[in-house]
Amino acid sequence: MIPETPSGTPSVVTVEPFDAHGATVIVDGDLDLAVVPELEEAMAAVTANGHRHLVIDLSAATFLDSMATGVLLASLRPLRAHHDAAVVLAGATGIVERSLVVSGVGSLFSMFPDRPTAIRRVRGSTDTLRQSWRQIGRRSSPLR
Repeated sequence: MIPETPSGTPSVVTVEPFDAHGATVIVDGDLDLAVVPELEEAMAAVTANGHRHLVIDLSAATFLDSMATGVLLASLRPLRAHHDAAVVLAGATGIVERSLVVSGVGSLFSMFPDRPTAIRRVRGSTDTLRQSWRQIGRRSSPLR
C-alpha cells in the first residue's frame, strides 16, 4: 500500500525506521516545490523521533529541484549538535545524481549505490563518512 497525504494523493516521501536511532527517508517521484511540505514534515518527524542516522534513499526519485534540496539541507540542522549523527545518500542516478553533483550538494554527503549498503555503512563507524552537511548555514559554509 502506498502511503497517502492528507489530501488523498500518494506520498512522494515516506520514512522507514531501521533501528532505534536510524531511519530511511524514501523519495518516490519528483522532489520539487509541490512536495516541499511533505519533505519538511517527514524530516521533522524523523529528527523529533530521535533518529540520528539517516539514509536518504533517492533510488526512485525522478527529479530534485533546488527548493527541495534547500529544505532537505535545512532540516538537518537539529542533527548538528549530535556528535554521532550521520546522514548519507543512496541510489541517486540520472538527473537526480546530476543535480547533486552540479549543485555541489552531493559532495557534502557520502553517497552509496543502494539502500542496504547505505544502511550498513551508517550503522557502522561514522568516522569515515562525509560530514560536510554539518557546515550548511554556518558563516564559513560554501553553500550558505
